[in-house]
Amino acid sequence: MSEHQLALHGGPPTIPEGPPSWPRTTREIENSVSEALSDGSWGKYESRWTQNLIEKLAAQFQSEHVVLCSSGTIAVELALRGVGVRADDEVILAGYDFPGNFRAIEEIGALPVLVDVIQDGWIIDPTAVSDSISNKTKAIVVSHLHGQIADIAAIRAALDGTTIAIVEDTCQSPGGFVEAEPLGSQGDVGVLSFGGSKLLSAGRGGAVLTNDTDIFQRAKIFANRGNDAFPLSQLQAAALLPQLNELHSYTQRRHENVKRLVELTENLKRLTSLQQAVAREFLPAYYKVPWLLANPTQGGWTRDEFIQAIQAEGIAIDSAFRGFTRRSPRRCRKNGSLVNSQIAAQQTVLLHHPVLLESAETIKKVASAIERVLAHDPV
Repeated sequence: MSEHQLALHGGPPTIPEGPPSWPRTTREIENSVSEALSDGSWGKYESRWTQNLIEKLAAQFQSEHVVLCSSGTIAVELALRGVGVRADDEVILAGYDFPGNFRAIEEIGALPVLVDVIQDGWIIDPTAVSDSISNKTKAIVVSHLHGQIADIAAIRAALDGTTIAIVEDTCQSPGGFVEAEPLGSQGDVGVLSFGGSKLLSAGRGGAVLTNDTDIFQRAKIFANRGNDAFPLSQLQAAALLPQLNELHSYTQRRHENVKRLVELTENLKRLTSLQQAVAREFLPAYYKVPWLLANPTQGGWTRDEFIQAIQAEGIAIDSAFRGFTRRSPRRCRKNGSLVNSQIAAQQTVLLHHPVLLESAETIKKVASAIERVLAHDPV
């Protein structure tokens, strides 16, 4: 059996043990959760754990107010309601984004207005924003996705002279910075997710971040149904607190490994590597690392075949969001052809983040596996 043969065809996997597990369980997390169990606070509606988490999130994300909740999707809805979005309003959204954001807008009864993402990228194009505005536009949801940082400053400039609020979706990018500003603090309101696969993980959960008292109050009032209708538990808070202490160092480590990975794969045939669009000083956070895989012209791997071959090598690469370009006009208004969003949905492959905390040698193995699979492209 040739060592150069793909695992898909019977060769040895590049990483026989497979992708690293996530979330990690550290001694600090175990101690924190054990303490919440032993002091009896784990079953309480309110305790020091959620209060400490609120205070730590406020400090770390430079936000005066924090609302804890049950998921990142609920956080987006609460943020939209917090900025005053109501039924029949319009909310601008990228044509390629997490599906829950589209549904959160619909849940309120508002209409998503789709604009394109940047060329060869996955974040909203600021130059497409102005033409999408109507007298019904109330807010814009801006997501930092796949290690790319949306240009909030340019988007705010495009909204100049309006009262349109910016909802900054930081569910996939906590720990990132632009200059001295943490991602999640640049919009009128920011949102976080603590889902099981996320960089900050409690299995489930989310948070709304804002410096605007009115936004905070509207979000809190909607969530209050006699008690908190979308709660985050004391045990979840206990698990999250130690992770916040590690967030900056983990973000830096992931960034260094992504730079290695991009350098090792940027010249490979059929792949377009991640490019950063932010001109200012920045530190991205990576939940997924993206590439655009060119469509086969005369044979060659399809995206599904490429992913199957890579996964057989023990590497967690999968396909992207489906995006919204095919959504019915009854459900949304589209601004332009959304060609870049369509390319992102059809051609993106994504590497899951846990491997980014591994050694430089493991990152080389990931790059090597990608190169080998492309070298076996069945043209």
